[in-house]
Amino acid sequence: MNPRTTRILKEERSLFWPWCAVAVAGVLPLVRHQPVSSLIFPEIPHWMVEDISFVGFFFGIPLLAALSFGNEFQHRTISLLLSQPVSRMEIWGEKLSVMIVAVASAALIFGIGWRATLQQDPDLWVMGGAWVIAILASAAFWTLAARSLLGGLALNAGVHSVILIVKINLPYWFPRISHLSPAETTTALRVAASILLCYAGAMLWLGRRMFARFQATGGIAGDDLLMAGPDVMPRALAGWLRCRPTEPVLNLIRKELRLLRPVWLISLLAVPAWIFLPVYWNAKEHEIAVGGAAALMTVGLLPLIAVLAGTMSLGEERT
Repeated sequence: MNPRTTRILKEERSLFWPWCAVAVAGVLPLVRHQPVSSLIFPEIPHWMVEDISFVGFFFGIPLLAALSFGNEFQHRTISLLLSQPVSRMEIWGEKLSVMIVAVASAALIFGIGWRATLQQDPDLWVMGGAWVIAILASAAFWTLAARSLLGGLALNAGVHSVILIVKINLPYWFPRISHLSPAETTTALRVAASILLCYAGAMLWLGRRMFARFQATGGIAGDDLLMAGPDVMPRALAGWLRCRPTEPVLNLIRKELRLLRPVWLISLLAVPAWIFLPVYWNAKEHEIAVGGAAALMTVGLLPLIAVLAGTMSLGEERT
């Protein structure tokens, strides 16, 4: 077994169990329609199974895309990875290939599980496929920028969810879009496909460039986006979070706050959804779908923030 095969197997092992969990969420709607479903889901309503599957898609696909690089930050092995006598572009290609296989296969399982719903509304195929492509192309950039697994997951899913909500709202903000002729619709689709491909190519290039120039500072512990990026957090606050030799008690508090940094990122992304959710609930009928999506995002983020706030501190100590 050559070193390249060993590195690829390492990447596959790190993604295997998360991929299994995401795949189970993808087949839930399909299993629900089978006769044996009453034995598997005796008390779970049909709508709840679909919501669980949607949350699995919304968080699972970005998680699979972020794991290849995020695991290196999570386990503090990014310095060891970059110090290997291997070209960074070779490592980039190996991680990207495993990531593409994992995300594409999981998305295919979701497509099979949601086949009945997707056949009723073909536009969902287009939006879902575009969302997966954007998530896959941007995962490396956002994970390297955040310097953490959960930070990359939050930024990647949050940014593209905002873009998706804007896309859903476009026909209502610009009614002319809903009355395009067939020729104009074809032209609009081609333009949208070109923009998507250019965006995906640009994000892949930015991620590749960032990885080629990435410098792991701070030793094994390292710093994530909030501490490494001086433009992200004010210098005064960043300086207060750095430990000092004469303040042992405050150093313990600073350490706990720093361990919860990904929670702050996710909370910041959830604030817009919490602010605009009442607006959507009181909106017109054509905006109810967007309000439901915002509500589902909020409901999904609230337990995630609560769980991470309670478990991440001890989990990071163990790591």
